[in-house]
Amino acid sequence: MRRILTPHSLDAQAQLIRHFGLAEFRPGQAEVIDAVLSGRNAVVVMPTGAGKSLCYQLPAVMLPGVALVISPLISLMKDQVEQLCSRGIPATFINSSLGDAERAARLGGLRSGAYKLVYIAPERFRSPAFLDALSEVKLELFAVDEAHCISHWGHDFRLDYAMLGQVRRRLRPPRTVALTATATPEVRQDIVRSLLMKDPQVFVAGFDRKNLFLEVVNVANEVERRHACAKLVAECGPGIIYCATRRAADGMHRALREGGHPATLYHAGMEEDARRRAQDEFMSREDGVAVATNAFGMGIDKPNIRFVAHANIPRAVEAYYQEIGRAGRDGADARAVLLFNHADVFTQERLIQTNHPTETVFADVWSALQSVDEFQHGVSVLAGQVGASEFEVAAALRVLEREGRIARSGRGEGRYWIRLQEKALQAKPHAAQAKALLAHLLDRFPLGSSGAAELREIARAAALSEAETHRAIGLLEKSGALTVKRPFTGRSIRALERVSYRDLELDLTRLREQEQRSLLLLRRMTDYAYTKRCRRAFVLRYFGESSSPSRCTACDNCVGGRLQTRALNKTAAVVDRAAHNELAATELRRWRRELARDLNVPAFIIFNDQTLLALASALPVDRDAFLAVKGTGATRWERFGPKVVEICLLARAARVQPTQKRADRG
Repeated sequence: MRRILTPHSLDAQAQLIRHFGLAEFRPGQAEVIDAVLSGRNAVVVMPTGAGKSLCYQLPAVMLPGVALVISPLISLMKDQVEQLCSRGIPATFINSSLGDAERAARLGGLRSGAYKLVYIAPERFRSPAFLDALSEVKLELFAVDEAHCISHWGHDFRLDYAMLGQVRRRLRPPRTVALTATATPEVRQDIVRSLLMKDPQVFVAGFDRKNLFLEVVNVANEVERRHACAKLVAECGPGIIYCATRRAADGMHRALREGGHPATLYHAGMEEDARRRAQDEFMSREDGVAVATNAFGMGIDKPNIRFVAHANIPRAVEAYYQEIGRAGRDGADARAVLLFNHADVFTQERLIQTNHPTETVFADVWSALQSVDEFQHGVSVLAGQVGASEFEVAAALRVLEREGRIARSGRGEGRYWIRLQEKALQAKPHAAQAKALLAHLLDRFPLGSSGAAELREIARAAALSEAETHRAIGLLEKSGALTVKRPFTGRSIRALERVSYRDLELDLTRLREQEQRSLLLLRRMTDYAYTKRCRRAFVLRYFGESSSPSRCTACDNCVGGRLQTRALNKTAAVVDRAAHNELAATELRRWRRELARDLNVPAFIIFNDQTLLALASALPVDRDAFLAVKGTGATRWERFGPKVVEICLLARAARVQPTQKRADRG
């Protein structure tokens, strides 16, 4: 259908060429841009890779004032700001990664009109200094990226996003655009309602990616899972393998490398420099393969990705669709493969539970923060003190900060203490950055004395980037030219009240409701894995496209799978099985069979054969020993642990000799 030209159309086309070097709009972009320039509010749902960012970046360039862009990820803000600045478009971000001085400088730039686009996280609206600066500027556009975070029914709900409607009411921007790649009809309604938008135009681009082949492959164990990924790498070329946890990603990456498949590792537990190098390596290699958690992918625009594999089930259909959308952006055929074992559902359930911690965790964290004026040892140390996981503690801190009960400093605040040693005079570092830094330090600090300075201050004086300065300090320290006492590089935590947890009266009702919603979204994703009908139709109906066909030519249920499982099963069959106690194995099989019948579920959902034999080998008699067995976990301990321990105690008492006999399926 031919697009109707508006007074803005020709100007937008000219600015598209001038600022972005593009000759034409992608499908759906021009209509959204016309609406925004006309002063309309808009909700935009476009698949990953369809060019959502341009829908607010181009209007921001054309409008006279400033555009405020709300984004949930610091890394994505940095990437987009760098891209805009490289095109000569003045843009910046203001977030917790900046020190106080840099934040103040950027707020000054906002006041003076130095920027066309300013990226922030929604938490920034809690800063009085930011709101004061914003009151002095002409705000033309309020853009909410990843807008599904607003909705309680979204797969990545964030309470600070839900408060954006009140922010809009206060700021009264002349136009608002909310954008997301994944939103069901109920999520779209939530976005409109939460943002207090009146009569917005809603743009929904087609969800059907016909060049993506959708497939689910059942894997019985880790060997099959890794073998399947190795086959995909060998057959398809560049791709992404998503894992549910950092530990799973580490194991998959190691297995691929040992098998001769070059792969890049990326997860949130890595240092920022290491993540940046990993992303650059993946983007620059023609045959690049990334093994990553869901921390990887936002802002990735590599057109020739030929496959996206999920080694573990994702937490929601929305997350799955967004991640597989990174494959085949060049329009050529690509594959989306889910490697499915129902045990992974339990893993996701545990992750959901740790992201919604119990009241005991909240009470213990609060008590620990009450015992010090300011906690400066990081989340991992705090987690160790209270006996909870880092995920649980981090989630509890987010809630406490959101409720205004704690305050956290900016990341990386503090000063380096540097002492030059005698070797500094003889040192001849090979790296140019280390030479430049040493020359600066010799001018600044006398030998044998200590001096203090912030990293950015040292970097500026030595004409280096902060990353280069950090590496140069490490090289000089290793050579013995200097000794360094580094600052605390995390975020200090301070309780804002001195009361008991009971007197805090923290309301966790919404947290519990969100936990239940997350579990429901996981069940819907599990339905996708188990469906025997067309997978493409399942996805399209999920996102509200009722006219989707009942059969297609690009999913395993309609035309058969492409990843051959026979070879996988043959590989798994040769895996060594540990010696096990036959009495324990027999009793565990009998108990599993009866319980499966009572629960009306397949027996492997309780424990698969491999885990059952491992239990019969380890004979655990307490929680720690049970959890040490691969394929168990805290949820299964709560549900099945006491009975397993009872059977293992019986086997130990009977002193039955171990055997190599393989367990049958029961």
